[in-house]
Amino acid sequence: MVATHNGKEVLKAQWSGAVSQNPFLSFKFRGGAKGDKVVIKWTDNKGESRTDEATIA
Repeated sequence: MVATHNGKEVLKAQWSGAVSQNPFLSFKFRGGAKGDKVVIKWTDNKGESRTDEATIA
């Protein structure tokens, strides 16, 4: 899992099979401003990937 803020990596994590099927993730980083984009990308243990993004309000 990688989180980026305006294209800059702010969080990178690799979990094992002990993570729940539908985990909740919360994190903070410095430098975010209203209107900036945060993107989360991940690949699961079956090789399927997904990307979601949000704009800081």
